[in-house]
Amino acid sequence: MSEERAIGGLGEARRIQEGGAGTGRARQRPPAENAERLDTGRAWEDYCDTLRDAGRLILDADQPDLPGVRAGGFRYLLGLVKVGAAQAAELADRDRPKWLRIEDSFSKWGAENADNHYLAAHIDADRTYRIRGTRGTCFTFLFEVREGFMQLGDTGDFANLTAEELTIEPDGSVEIIASATPHEGNWLPLDPRARQIVIRQYFKDWTTEIPATFEIERIGDEGTPAEPLDSASMAHVLDDAANWVKTSTGFWGGWVPELRQNYDPDAIAPAIKYVGGADDIRYGNDYYRLPEDEALVVELTPPKARYWAFQLCDVWFVTMDYTNRIVSLNDAQLRLDLDGKCRIVVAHEDPGVPNWLDTGGAQEGCLQYRYIWTEDNPLPSVRRVPIGEVRQALPAETPTITPEERGAEILARRRCVGRREQLG
Repeated sequence: MSEERAIGGLGEARRIQEGGAGTGRARQRPPAENAERLDTGRAWEDYCDTLRDAGRLILDADQPDLPGVRAGGFRYLLGLVKVGAAQAAELADRDRPKWLRIEDSFSKWGAENADNHYLAAHIDADRTYRIRGTRGTCFTFLFEVREGFMQLGDTGDFANLTAEELTIEPDGSVEIIASATPHEGNWLPLDPRARQIVIRQYFKDWTTEIPATFEIERIGDEGTPAEPLDSASMAHVLDDAANWVKTSTGFWGGWVPELRQNYDPDAIAPAIKYVGGADDIRYGNDYYRLPEDEALVVELTPPKARYWAFQLCDVWFVTMDYTNRIVSLNDAQLRLDLDGKCRIVVAHEDPGVPNWLDTGGAQEGCLQYRYIWTEDNPLPSVRRVPIGEVRQALPAETPTITPEERGAEILARRRCVGRREQLG
């Protein structure tokens, strides 16, 4: 499969870029007009109307006529509504920033990584911020300085800083200065266009790893309270929240139909870097169609990467239920065969072998893989086999996974997600 066929929704990202940064943001209105809209109820009506438009995007989307597709679409939309409101209301004050958990096990978009815990704070590049935290035991974490949300056209990614690049105290504490001017010690440079800092925590061992924790404050903040909320400001929050939801729904809705159109059942797309993605991440996005009586066997030589993983996403380009099903496996969870290769089985029912990705019965969806901090870019292969012949398609030494062992895997996943999502 050519790189052009693997691009997926990159065309949509380019179209937004051509319109200029931030073209997906809510329209700014004069304060007097906003105050009148809020006090008369028109701002709330506009909010509801925009969410109704987002719902029409779900109903009218180019999706297969299969059970559960629209149900999944509206669950996805409900998660967007949650984050849209939170980011508009909670992240608006850049003088008093806070971390907000954005994508999680309920609120998902853009094929988020099941191994990640995501936090975001909104900042101004002409201010200086202090970030304090504790390392925890997650595999690593990555700070990104960004222009903003990719789906709004804010695709700039300006600086990255990993846990390994930081000086961390023996007790696990860490302090970082984020500023436009250089700073001694742990420094996160702010590009003049920067409006957001994102933290991605990576978890490899879901059974034991403890999340890191962080706080952020503007240097020079003397603890003064924010101005009381007024009608004009609240109207803008409603506009921002609704626009974020509708724009996100429309943007990500263009990715999967493009993957479906370019689908080749005998090949997998190569991993590439995407506009708006972190510098060190390569994504392989592809589609699958799988009848009930078949399975896919994906085979690859592992990359020379610090982290790599495979996962399943639904037709809305969000991860499937990684809390209650094994829909993702990373390099620490995947078993390698004696020949050094990795073989992954995608199937609707448990074949009783390692490296099973559970579709949950979804006959169509997305197969995605990531190579992060990698020296090479091996291309996986894929073949179809009858579900009853999966074991014959694997090496003779492949062990059997009992239902009890599979259940223990799922319980470990639930516990890990619970630990992650107790934190902001």
